Amino acid sequence: MSSAKIIELNETNTCKICDNALAKYSCPKCNIIYCSLICYQASTHLDCTEDFYKENVMAELNLNKSNPESEKKMFEILQKYHENNRITSPGDYKYWDAADGETELDEDAMGQFSQFVDVEDLEEDLDSDDEDYIDIAERLAGVDLDDTDTVWDKLTNDERQDFMAFLKTEDISKLIPSWTPWWMYTEANKISEVNIDQTDEFKSDCPKLGVIKDFSSITTKNPANCVAYNLVNLLAAYAFTARYFNGEHFDFPNEAVAVIASVSLHLKKELNFEDYDTAVKSVEQECINCEWIITDSENLDLIKEDLNRILNGPTPQEKNKYVLCALTDFQNLLKACENHKEGKPKGNFAKHFPNHYFPQVQYENKDNIRKYIKKTDYLLAFAKDVFNMAHMKK
Repeated sequence: MSSAKIIELNETNTCKICDNALAKYSCPKCNIIYCSLICYQASTHLDCTEDFYKENVMAELNLNKSNPESEKKMFEILQKYHENNRITSPGDYKYWDAADGETELDEDAMGQFSQFVDVEDLEEDLDSDDEDYIDIAERLAGVDLDDTDTVWDKLTNDERQDFMAFLKTEDISKLIPSWTPWWMYTEANKISEVNIDQTDEFKSDCPKLGVIKDFSSITTKNPANCVAYNLVNLLAAYAFTARYFNGEHFDFPNEAVAVIASVSLHLKKELNFEDYDTAVKSVEQECINCEWIITDSENLDLIKEDLNRILNGPTPQEKNKYVLCALTDFQNLLKACENHKEGKPKGNFAKHFPNHYFPQVQYENKDNIRKYIKKTDYLLAFAKDVFNMAHMKK
């Protein structure tokens, strides 16, 4: 029978905010140690808290002035949030009914509501807000959307406070459209045989294949049985990472490569796998083990589904196409990481959070990147000339 270990509180491990509990965390900005979210959000720690949520709003929006889609996405998110949280008329007063769901307040209910809230004063406030309110798109017109300080300044005080409160209780990712991976298209799920536009659209989304070496030009040795399962391990890690970054892994090449290397033990530690299940479960376990990767059972379940789609390809005649596309995409990511140069932090956000996306990430050095590129060359040639799903036991 195991026994609990009693930890005695002292000057080095006691929460510096409540001074009454074991500290488990450290603030990334001021380094103060604290015990819980309640203490992190305490009034004595307000400056750090506001800066943290402020930074993460901008980080989640992933602003990019060179990408019209990013600008459109940001406008839609802010506009949607504003519309969902703003009452514009008495008919907009709603309550939740267990039987009927969301229901507008009728006249009797409004009468009861007015006992607790001065509706006329509230409507006057709303009318006043309408006079001062300028559409978010108009306020951000001509603004450099990479300049997070300027964008933040264009928001009203209420919008900033509401956004920070929203982040404390909701997941902003719910407002961002989920990425549909290119490997989701298969011949079996075509809408119709004549839907050529859909087929062309999915083909255009696939990573473009370059020149792949012949396996015989890389080695004269027959590949070991473990090579196929090592390939599975890497593909599972790639599929997880592509979804983890919502399809925007090329915007963060260093971080994306670090995630793949962290969860693929074949890539990171050259571990060889002898069966399919172990190769996949290893990735799932490493996702859980990594302290700076946040995942859940839904993410892990998708790994198997995505891997199966990649391994089976879009059609029976192109079974290895998605495998080659995935390896090519990963190799292009490695090259982007190799050539990526970190710019100097700009503005107050970046100064406070120079690595605000993954504070604890361990980046891969240039030597490792080159080694991974060479390994991917081998796996690409193997997938093109040797790999056959029929010979793999799952």
